[in-house]
Amino acid sequence: MPDALRDHAALVFADTLGAILAGHREASVAALVVRHATGGVPLIGTAAAAPPPMAAFITGLAGTAVELDEGNYAAGGHPAIHAVAPALAEAAAADPSGEALLSAVIAGYHAGSRVGHAMRLRPAAHPHGTWGVIGAAAAVAALRRQDAARTRATLEVAASLGLATSATASLRGGSVRNVYAGAAAQNGLLAADLVEAGITGEPDGIAVVFGQVIGEAFDAAAYAATADRPFILESFLKQHACCRETQGALEAIELLLADAPIRPEQVEAIEVATFASAATLAERAPVSPIAGRFSIPFAVATRITKGHAWIEAFAEEAIADPRTRALAAKVTVREAPEFTARQPGERLCRLRLHLADGSVRERMVIGTPGDPDRPLPEAALREKFRRSVAPGFGPRWAEMWAMARNPDALPRAATLIETFRI
Repeated sequence: MPDALRDHAALVFADTLGAILAGHREASVAALVVRHATGGVPLIGTAAAAPPPMAAFITGLAGTAVELDEGNYAAGGHPAIHAVAPALAEAAAADPSGEALLSAVIAGYHAGSRVGHAMRLRPAAHPHGTWGVIGAAAAVAALRRQDAARTRATLEVAASLGLATSATASLRGGSVRNVYAGAAAQNGLLAADLVEAGITGEPDGIAVVFGQVIGEAFDAAAYAATADRPFILESFLKQHACCRETQGALEAIELLLADAPIRPEQVEAIEVATFASAATLAERAPVSPIAGRFSIPFAVATRITKGHAWIEAFAEEAIADPRTRALAAKVTVREAPEFTARQPGERLCRLRLHLADGSVRERMVIGTPGDPDRPLPEAALREKFRRSVAPGFGPRWAEMWAMARNPDALPRAATLIETFRI
């Protein structure tokens, strides 16, 4: 693990911790903490303790609850939260060094990404909770110092513990989608426990499950070829609390707003053209916060009416705001086949703003800030962490950022875990 890789991995780790702590302010997450705070290991973001599998579950749920966690295009999903959540739960039980904790996160990120990259997920499935269980199990295996044979056995068991997820759950308002990563984190811990109890998995189960059951194909050659690929260096980190595929349109409207302010009443219509998968996020009347986070029309409208696309812009009251909903109704989204044809190399989005005075303003963007080829400055990520953490921890956020940003310097991971508790 070269220094540059570990440094970037620590940045991803810190960013993910910020997303987790922001998610703990959601009512659904807080309710589960109350119900399952039955003792066990310390649960970051709270004053509670829970059994390790439940701690992993709640941490994974919190990490995706406000849609701030990182992602990876090559893997086809969000590897970090699937590795970080079980690694924190296992570290809370075993108290390794900070260096061992970060190494386990990197191992889990790598293992999950390799499977995600090699498989072709069924179109109706959401990537959370599918191949992420492999990353979760690999992170736990690393912290338990399993040898190669035991690690392989753990991953083979984990392959049968992935979820049958739905890609449309979030679009239709089902916050069950946020549960997927938590369940995978929990099952990663379970896989390691099962192997230690003598349970065996299906031989070559990864290729079977992810190539035939959850997925439509598994490219064994591509899997073999990525043994040394540093997937974590290809991560994308978000600026806004919504699906990555809404953020091309958000960048376009940001650029137009920077040119000249726009009031909602000035807008006659907004047309968004983008690639196929992003064009599915076209709902103009989302029924819940998660549906709003997966809606290009609502994301653009709430940015104009609220002045940002942060967590509060997708709260229940923001979703119900009549001014924002009226503006979202004026936004249309369509696929531009020529944009789809330029994937996976480029992610294009064109936004046309039609104003009541008859003028038309337009912006085209390729990718968005935070993408691997357009990395956000560390100062921007530190500010994102502050916005995520300070509402719950006040000025302690700066100390927490410094610690999360350099876990290798910690003799005990327990120091970080305790610092990240209320």
